[in-house]
Amino acid sequence: MFWKIYAWIYVVIIGVGTLVLIPKIGSWDFASWEGTIEGLLLAIGAFVFAYKKQLFNKVAWKVIFIAILFFWVAGIISYTTNVQFLNFLKVNTDVLGEHGIGTVLFTIIVSIPALIAIYKMGFEKNPLPISNSNK
Repeated sequence: MFWKIYAWIYVVIIGVGTLVLIPKIGSWDFASWEGTIEGLLLAIGAFVFAYKKQLFNKVAWKVIFIAILFFWVAGIISYTTNVQFLNFLKVNTDVLGEHGIGTVLFTIIVSIPALIAIYKMGFEKNPLPISNSNK
C-alpha cells in the first residue's frame, strides 16, 4: 500500500512541477532538462513498481538507476564545493529562483523511495513488491 500512495503523490508532485516550469522552457539549461527527465523517470519507476507493471527491461532500469545516482552525487558535489566544471548541474536562477544544497538534499530525500524502486527493478531477481492482499 505504501508504494501505491507514494507513487501517486510523487507523480502528482512531478506532474504539477513540470507543468509549472513549462512556460519557462525557453530559458531552461542542462540542469533544468536533466532534473525534469530525472523526475519523470523516478515517477514512472515508482508507479511501474507500485502497480507491478513491465515498462523497461532490467538493463534499462540498471542504466537509469546508475545515471540518476551519478547526477545526485555530482549535484551534491556541485552545490557543496566550488568545483567549476560541475556548474552545468546548477539550475538557472531565472527558471527556479535561487536555491542551494538544502533544496537539492530535500529533493533527493523525497525521491529515495523512487530510486529504490528503480534499483529493485534493475538489480533484484524478484523486483515486484509482495502484497498480502489482492487489491
